[in-house]
Amino acid sequence: MRLFYKSDDIAIEFTKAADGKSSVQIKGTLSDAQALVDSGDGIIYDTIDKLDEALAYAESRREAYPPIQEQLDLLFHELTASGSLTTSGSWYQTIKSIKDANPKG
Repeated sequence: MRLFYKSDDIAIEFTKAADGKSSVQIKGTLSDAQALVDSGDGIIYDTIDKLDEALAYAESRREAYPPIQEQLDLLFHELTASGSLTTSGSWYQTIKSIKDANPKG
């Protein structure tokens, strides 16, 4: 998904650099960015502040989840103990509590 914010009559694309820490901003036309939005490959935010809010929210939600190794361990132990996955199991309850605390949109 490509992320843009508006600045006057241009769209500025935001991407993370290979190091995952810094960002690169590339100027383009609003019509090019809108074409990506229309195809489902982009999102345009009205301001850089709105983009920053969206990125901060996504990062905090992502960090709330346990590492995949821990999730797999929860699944393994639940299947070993009960033979199936249920909504009362430890994995489901762990993930549900995170989703409830960090709802999308």
